[in-house]
Amino acid sequence: MKKIIITLALAAAAALSANAQIAVGVGYQTKDYSNDGPKNGGIYAGVTYNYGLSNGLAVAAGLDVSFLSGKDSGINYSETNIGIPVLVNYAIPVADGFVLTPFAGPTFSYGLNFKGENSGVSINLYDNNLGAEMKRFDVLVGGGVALDIQNLVRVSIGYNKGLLNRAGSDDDDDKVTTSGLHFGVAYLF
Repeated sequence: MKKIIITLALAAAAALSANAQIAVGVGYQTKDYSNDGPKNGGIYAGVTYNYGLSNGLAVAAGLDVSFLSGKDSGINYSETNIGIPVLVNYAIPVADGFVLTPFAGPTFSYGLNFKGENSGVSINLYDNNLGAEMKRFDVLVGGGVALDIQNLVRVSIGYNKGLLNRAGSDDDDDKVTTSGLHFGVAYLF
């Protein structure tokens, strides 16, 4: 019985890896706040595990870390976020060695750090006593397109729109949502 379980586990691992692809990448990301707040931009890095379902259809799950900064009304902003994208994608071969892949789905985002600084005074926008707190968690929905080149490099561009109110208050007059573009390059394993 033990040999059968081990054999089935090895067969399942082989099947999963045969339909899977790992990508490690970096890129540039923007984040705009709907309340005329800061327009931050910066770099992100991440890893994605793309699991093929059938005939070009796949689901990609990943983990990204972004480091963004910006300036608005004399205040310097910096933020660090973790994102977990879960994207459905469909691979379309367009030429020998080139695959175009549209993708769409949610990204679950958690803010690790968000600070504003002016004249040497720094304020944590997630935890302060000024009534200007922001919520850390957001669910974004978005899509985009990627181009795989020779099954080695992926170039992608996409857009995300935040669905949740990020303002510390639940008052509709104070509603703050996010949106942004991202583009990047990844190495495929």
